[in-house]
This record gives sequence, C-alpha cells and structure tokens, in this order.
Amino acid sequence: MHYRIVVISLIFLLLPTFSYSQEGSIEIKVAIYDSIVRVYTEEVEKALYYSWEENGTKYEIVPVVIGREEVIGKGKNSLTNENFDVFIVSGSARPYFDAYDFKWRLNVKKFVENGGGYIGICGGANLASMGFQEKLSPNSIINASILKIANVYDNDQQMQEWQYLWKSNWQHGLPPINVYLPKTKNPIFKGFYGTYRNIRYGGGPGMYPANSKDKKCGEVIPIAIYAEEPMEVAPIHFWKWRNGWEIAANVTTDIKGEYAAIATTYGKGRIVLFSPHPEKKTFFGGHVEEFPVRPNAGPFTWFIYNWSGGIPSEESYNWWILRRAVAWVAHAPIPPASNIAISVWKPDKGIYFNRREILPILDF
Repeated sequence: MHYRIVVISLIFLLLPTFSYSQEGSIEIKVAIYDSIVRVYTEEVEKALYYSWEENGTKYEIVPVVIGREEVIGKGKNSLTNENFDVFIVSGSARPYFDAYDFKWRLNVKKFVENGGGYIGICGGANLASMGFQEKLSPNSIINASILKIANVYDNDQQMQEWQYLWKSNWQHGLPPINVYLPKTKNPIFKGFYGTYRNIRYGGGPGMYPANSKDKKCGEVIPIAIYAEEPMEVAPIHFWKWRNGWEIAANVTTDIKGEYAAIATTYGKGRIVLFSPHPEKKTFFGGHVEEFPVRPNAGPFTWFIYNWSGGIPSEESYNWWILRRAVAWVAHAPIPPASNIAISVWKPDKGIYFNRREILPILDF
C-alpha cells in the first residue's frame, strides 16, 4: 500500500507505509462515499474522528467525503492509493446507480486490489459481494453494478429484508438486532469473542458463501452472525385500504444464522462488510410501532415504522467497531474498544459553557 510521506526519514523505509503527518504520528486517510441522503454520510464521518496510541506512535483516522467524480479519478481527492488508505460505502441506493459506470467499478476494484481497504455498510456490503442468486427479481438490476470483490452472496429480498429500509423512519426506525461474535483469527472483535452485540438493522443482507473462481478473492471470515430474525424482533406489515387501513400481510425475513459481518481480502487489499449499522446508536428494549405518514389522507398515503420505547445507548456505543475495521483494513494496530466521541461545530451566537453564553461572537 502506498501512502503520502510528509516527514522524511530513512527509518521510515523499514516501517509500514502510512501517511505520516508529523514525527511519531500516522494518518489513516479514509474516503467516505457521499450519499444522496447526507445524514448517512455524516453518521459515518462523525464516528471516525478518532486517534489512539500504540507503542509510542499516534494513529489518527482522517475522514474525507468524496463523490462520483473523485471515484472515477477526477479532482485533488481522487480515489487513488496515493491519496487514501480506505474507501467506505455506507447504506444508500446511490452507489448502485453510480457503479453502472464501468470506470467507477474499475477504479474501486483497482484501489482495493493494489492494497486499499474497503468497508461496506448495508448497501455497501451488497455492492462488494457476488450479488444475488435470485433468477429474476428487482435485485437483478443491482447485479449489473456489483463489484464482485468479496466471495459472498446476499440474501436481501426487496419484499422481505429491504422493507426494513423502505418503511423505516430513519432516525427512529431500524430495530436493534443481536449478532453473535464468534472467535476468529480476525482481531476486530477481539475481547468480545463468544458474546452478543446489539446493532441497528436497516434492511441489510444476510451473507453466505459464494463460489467465485476469482483467485484475487481471499478467504471469507464471518466475524458476526445474525442471532435474531428481524421479523421476530420488529414485526412489520404490508397494509391495504378497505374503508380504513388493515394488515394485508406480514413482512418476512430469513437471515438468522447468516453472516452479519465478514472480513476478507481482494488482491493486496482488505475488506470488511457490515450488514447492520455500527455507526448508529442502538436501543435496549422497546418495540416496533407502525403508522401512516399522513393519517388523514385515507388511501393516498403509506405506512412507516418507528422503534419506540427502550433505553437508547450513547451515540458512540458501536463506533469502536467501525474504527477497528478501518484500522484492520489499513494494516494499522487495532485501537481499544472505546466509546469516546468528539463533535466540533461553530456556534451560532457565541461560546457557551453549561448552556450559558460566556463569549459572544461578533461580526465585523
């Protein structure tokens, strides 16, 4: 993997090639693919403002949001191994459409094959896989744009698992699902092997082994297994209008026991795929609640759902999972499982302490 060197020293020739920002400090530059829904990108970006020390060296994750033009090689932040160590695609439909562009797919595959890391979340996991084994379905359209860099198939049907995305009230939907963390040779969940982890679910795939003959595809290591079925934790429905709304059918899922997260390689690059959303806070307890978007619109509306009640975790509850994944795909030491979160913003009217203004901001 090739990285930008800022501080020049002969001893660096003997060390892994990261981006050196200053002596004793190593930057891991992460490109986050911009979503059509900005909050999806921001949630991942927030989780990655983090640094840690290992053997006297500071490692810092530096996230940068890029778009389609950068992925196909344009601009100062183009997706190259010189500019970035890791590429993250989070959950949205945009990458499926952008990846119809052969150059988009080629550049991402080249980035990973040459040593770059790839992390896919929900839709980003689908995108990296071998696709869907369904013979003819709406997912057949997606099959034309997938990267085929991870040797797994996706169990993620539009009328089943995808309904947890289509019907979700994003910030308040997405049910908490337990995944099991088996003991593996991958260090991302080290210290948590043999336990369960509560992570929000938004219609991602249950992954299972594929049969690709591509020799660039490495061993697939399941690092998390779905221990619960979404339809049992959060039963949702299809609705119909008959002079009033009534349930037409249950939404069914069948991903329990399948892979919720995997680690693998493609060429020289490392890959981690997450079906659920470690960038989001989760809930302990609670229940699903369905309701029409416009209650007074009669048949001219649709139903969505919230996850209601329960005890919310802190925002950063699962961020360490994503940070460790970044470190692993970047060939960096694994950071601690820390919930530390940092948010920086420009105040509108002044500087506040304990909700009291202590210094106004003056415009000149």
